[in-house]
Amino acid sequence: MDQKLSKLVEELTTSGEPRLNPEKMKELKKICKSSEEQLSRAYRLLIAQLTQEHAEIRLSAFQIVEELFVRSHQFRMLVVSNFQEFLELTLGTDPAQPLPPPREAAQRLRQATTRAVEGWNAKFGEAYKKLALGYHFLRHNKKVDFQDTNARSLAERKKEEEKQKHLDKIYQERASQAEREMQEMSAEIESCLTEVESCFRLLVPFDFDLNPETESLGMASSTSDALHSCAGQVGPCRSGTPDPRDGEQPCCSRDLLASAGHPRAGGGAQPSQTATGDPSDEDEDSDLEEFVRSHGLGSHKYTLDVELCSEGLKVQENEDNLALVHAARDTLKLIRNKFLPTVCSWIQRFTRVGTHGGCLKHAIDLKAELELILRKCKELDIEPEGGQRCRTEALGDAEEDEDDEDFVEVPEKEGYEPHIPDHLRPEYGLEAAPEKDTVVRGLRTRTRKDEEASDPTSAAAQLRQLRDHLPPPSSVSPSRALPEPQEAQKLAAERARAPVVPYGVDLHYWGQELPTAGKILKSDSQHRFWKPSEVEEEVVNADVSEMLRSRHITFAGRFEPVQHRCRAPRPDGRLCERQDRLKCPFHGKIVPRDDEGWPLDPEDRAREQRQRLQKQERPEWQDPELMRDVEAATGQDLGSSRYSGKGRGKKRRYPSLTNLKAQADTARARIGRKVFAKAAVRRVVAAMNRMDQKKHEKFSNQFNYALN
Repeated sequence: MDQKLSKLVEELTTSGEPRLNPEKMKELKKICKSSEEQLSRAYRLLIAQLTQEHAEIRLSAFQIVEELFVRSHQFRMLVVSNFQEFLELTLGTDPAQPLPPPREAAQRLRQATTRAVEGWNAKFGEAYKKLALGYHFLRHNKKVDFQDTNARSLAERKKEEEKQKHLDKIYQERASQAEREMQEMSAEIESCLTEVESCFRLLVPFDFDLNPETESLGMASSTSDALHSCAGQVGPCRSGTPDPRDGEQPCCSRDLLASAGHPRAGGGAQPSQTATGDPSDEDEDSDLEEFVRSHGLGSHKYTLDVELCSEGLKVQENEDNLALVHAARDTLKLIRNKFLPTVCSWIQRFTRVGTHGGCLKHAIDLKAELELILRKCKELDIEPEGGQRCRTEALGDAEEDEDDEDFVEVPEKEGYEPHIPDHLRPEYGLEAAPEKDTVVRGLRTRTRKDEEASDPTSAAAQLRQLRDHLPPPSSVSPSRALPEPQEAQKLAAERARAPVVPYGVDLHYWGQELPTAGKILKSDSQHRFWKPSEVEEEVVNADVSEMLRSRHITFAGRFEPVQHRCRAPRPDGRLCERQDRLKCPFHGKIVPRDDEGWPLDPEDRAREQRQRLQKQERPEWQDPELMRDVEAATGQDLGSSRYSGKGRGKKRRYPSLTNLKAQADTARARIGRKVFAKAAVRRVVAAMNRMDQKKHEKFSNQFNYALN
């Protein structure tokens, strides 16, 4: 019964499911009803599971506790007697002992505990004083908000508030920094916008000004708004007796006379006021009439809407506007790459803080102006780096043509023959020309050899220097010129008997003095002050000199044939006759054996006995390699991993629970595995060591770098 109870509690708490298994829970309740001893044992098992460092185990254990708490008075007494520890394990009231991971299960456990404690207090609070005191302690001392969906404790709420205050402080500092940056860069942005607008006005001049002091489109728009009521009308719109002179005037003049001689509707005493008014009003009226006439408008009675095609607004680059287009492109590049991203970051910082209303409005206005400039550039087909390179290449070609024009053409001399054919050369008293290819080839070869010999770093120069140092060849005496047959045979026998020694530099200079052997020539430093006071021009390297005068010959030893045999028993009953020196490819390491093939050493005999038993357990047809091939072909598991030397690793005890040791498969984790791999770290360390060594070799003699 005890083992069954322990098994049920373990299976229920380690299932990893959000809900308990009803059948197993029914069996657990049946065992707990049998006696109070089993109920107490179940309580101890559940408390032990609540102490596990896994939130899913604690959640399942609490669900079992909740089921038993409602049904048993004895179980309620056990829980209330140790209520503080129970709350620390389920609700996490102790800040020093927070709930274990995973975080989602811990959050569900905290929510379930708050709901259960509140329900227990409402149902059993009057009968169990400790339960009511615990509820009061949670509400007033620990400041647990039972209405909070997250069921956060006071410590957690304080921690989140501190975190939020820290973030608000950081955001406030960033907003202040953005405000300072905006104060510094606003003038630069405004000047940049003014420069671009000036370039646009010069590239696309739309002059609707009344006079130089007025703004370009303001008066035109106000005039059109004032005349909107009569838009589209060409005929007169006045009432009363017609003027007899109207027949002699064109329609546009009649409209002007009508507007000047008759008051507008609702004007009242306008004529008298105009007659006796300020002369500046008359000047403004005359300026307005002059503006209307200068732009082809015959009357105030109608308006003209001019629609410009977007295709016609594209700027055509030429020599006249080349400087303006380049200036606009440079400014556009500055706006797109620097000013607009900076202004967007300012808006983001001000919006995140919620303050700096004036700065936020100013930043939004700057962003709108910058975006308007970008739209205008797009309409005018002005893009950074566009067409500039082609224009530069065209100008470069023009300059080359001008340089070619500086040359003066000289006519050829009359009667001059640059080339004389071979059949006419005797008539001119010239010899036959040699073959061109042979002469050119010989000339090129001789020239190349002379150039190589003049270069001291070439192989030809070094060969010439060695040829100069070698002694002249000695004259061969006539007596030894033709040796006799006996001497020739004797010489051949001696040569056959003489040992063959590999030829090296030491034999080439054997018995001679090498004045330059091992000497390193140092050139004087051309720096003014970064050089030592005394420099040795020649440094003798003893290692190089010794290498030219000596030779190291490795003694390979004398070959000793193998006398022993493997003598391992074979399946046919005979012994292995292979004569390997150390290891047999079929039977492993060669050890001393008796006449029957058994090892003489007891340890080797025990090892072979264990291997033989393992082979008996595994039939011969279950060869791991063969089974792996069959598994790869059929896609079924035949159990080849059971017989392989490498196991699958340690099996998890509770595979249904969330593995806390498993690292989250995020981009950061994958990059970390590659960056901090042992091989990668070794490569980086080796590269850094090489860099330090090169720096030391290069600057070790300079005190400024020797201490670093």
